Amino acid sequence: MEELAAIHEKTRVLLSQLRSGDVYESLPELLYVLKENADMEPAEPTPRPRDSMAAIEQMQVYQDVWSANHEESNQFVADDDLRAFVDQLSSPSAKIRDTGAFFFLGNAIQNGHLSHQQLDWLTAEMISDEHLLTQILQEENDGAYGRSFALAILSILLMADQQAAEPFIGPELMMAIVEQVSLYTLLERDTRGFVPGHGWIHAYTHLANVLGAIFDRTDVPRSDKLFLLACIMTNFRQLNTPLTMGELNRQVGTILRLSRKHSLYADYLLLSLKLWRQDLVNEPFAQTRSRWQKLYNRVDFFQQILAFGQDQVPEKVWAYVQETKNYLS
Repeated sequence: MEELAAIHEKTRVLLSQLRSGDVYESLPELLYVLKENADMEPAEPTPRPRDSMAAIEQMQVYQDVWSANHEESNQFVADDDLRAFVDQLSSPSAKIRDTGAFFFLGNAIQNGHLSHQQLDWLTAEMISDEHLLTQILQEENDGAYGRSFALAILSILLMADQQAAEPFIGPELMMAIVEQVSLYTLLERDTRGFVPGHGWIHAYTHLANVLGAIFDRTDVPRSDKLFLLACIMTNFRQLNTPLTMGELNRQVGTILRLSRKHSLYADYLLLSLKLWRQDLVNEPFAQTRSRWQKLYNRVDFFQQILAFGQDQVPEKVWAYVQETKNYLS
């Protein structure tokens, strides 16, 4: 936790410097070094949530009441129950985590079964270190289930806030979301999609949904969106495991939509792509699976850009990808 806190402080400083205009072109390399020097520890056992079956049964009680009284209002979830249900998001069981807690909470958020205060609390809870960053500096571990589904709930909350008559995400909470999601985006390494016997992790898909929701908000400054873009591109530059279940398409689509919003983002995407190529040129090639995977992650990323088509890609980015698409492929 001490190392995570230290990395968090460094990213906070970099974000502050970007906001004030003190860093720009140097940011990708500063983030690259920060991620590269993050020490990964062996995976430790992930605590299982308590009373899972009782929580599932209580969720069903609420759903039965809501179905029977769908015209009535104020059918809120009790605070103690809400906390118990949130804990189930970390379960390695798909029945408890995905079709249980995630579906229930998504329904409660979207259909008005949580109060304004509960929505505020839940948003803060989803970005807490306990949920979003648990075991993120450990080798492949079961904490990835909880991290990923915290993102999944956060994306629903971000969309609900945009549609609410009284938004529940204020400026301070939004700044905290950007900081925590930036840290997660930089550090996550678990690229697993569907895990037999446990269901989906799909962290990079859930992350794309969150990034897209943040990128679409008008109350988030360009500097913050740029920082998130820099974090995800830094992550891709170092990723040495494959994304094979639709995650890359979703991520590239999200990044391209941002890049079309303003030339600032397009320029930064282009800079990141050029640095990615330099990584491969400057680093002595080793015949290892990790090295080959880094190469093909880049090839796949470029192919995804081409698949979206010229009208969906900023002109300067399209020209660069066309020029270099076959490099080392």
